Amino acid sequence: MSCARGGELREGQMQVTVVSSREPAGKPLTAMKKLPVVVTVDGGLEDLAVMQQHGAASLRRVRVLRMTEEAVDQEGVLTQEDLARLLQTGVRTVRRDVAQLRSEGHWVPTRGAVQDTGRGQSHKAKIVEMYLQRMTYSEIARRARHSASSIKRYVQTFGRVLVLWSHGVREAGEVGYVVGISARLASEYLSLRERYSTDQYADRLAEIADQARRALPRNGEEKGGRR
Repeated sequence: MSCARGGELREGQMQVTVVSSREPAGKPLTAMKKLPVVVTVDGGLEDLAVMQQHGAASLRRVRVLRMTEEAVDQEGVLTQEDLARLLQTGVRTVRRDVAQLRSEGHWVPTRGAVQDTGRGQSHKAKIVEMYLQRMTYSEIARRARHSASSIKRYVQTFGRVLVLWSHGVREAGEVGYVVGISARLASEYLSLRERYSTDQYADRLAEIADQARRALPRNGEEKGGRR
């Protein structure tokens, strides 16, 4: 999801004021720089599919991953209290969700964690990596508790990154701009391409790139939309 600060909000999105991710730990909250970020509280049909297939707790955790990463992409960071308000639940519930996600190996960049642990791999990159490892969409959906449509979207976006790379567009900021994703996610996708550029996975990378080429409009790359 590309969240441009100051742009028009799409359905399901909300603008919130959060602490800058550049603020050091230990500084009083009242003295910290604040900034507006746009987060996707409700992902529409994709969220509905997660709810139907995996239940309310899984949907809440998907939203935690999505919103915390969206905030960081805009140089902000959500607190667990912010998440509780956005999700209309208690802080203790959010705390349990964050602990569960981290126990499963997810990077959940809430206030404090960003300064303490630095940047980890996003859930989108994790899902694309599962696909690179030849897992099926249904298997990934079970493991990641995501809808099949969102998984396909992430893989297709990764494919567009591969196509750009093959045309010599290899700087994360430029790739992100063209594809409509953050520079951080573009950098993760480029790293995945490099890591999996081996004989073992060459056919998988080629397959993903070919699918992306077939899906592109005739006039080539097109910026914008959810990724």
